[in-house]
Amino acid sequence: MFNQISRRGKSVYIGAELRDRLDKMVLDVGHYAGRPVTVSEFIRYLIEKSGNDAQKRLKKILGTEKERKQFSTE
Repeated sequence: MFNQISRRGKSVYIGAELRDRLDKMVLDVGHYAGRPVTVSEFIRYLIEKSGNDAQKRLKKILGTEKERKQFSTE
C-alpha cells in the first residue's frame, strides 16, 4: 500500500483556489522577510511545525471506518 511513500518530484494537486491562497501567503512572507520564499519552503515549514497536530485533528474529524459505518446506519 505504501511502497513509494516519499517519491522525489511527486506533484500534489491542490486546485486553483488553494494555490492562489498559497501563493499569496508565500509572497507575503517573502515580502516581510525581505527575500524570496519558495512554496516548497513554506509547505515544508508547515509540515514540520504543524503536521502532527493537523494529522490528529483530521483523524478526529474524519473518524474511523467503524465510526462512519455506525453513523450511516442510524
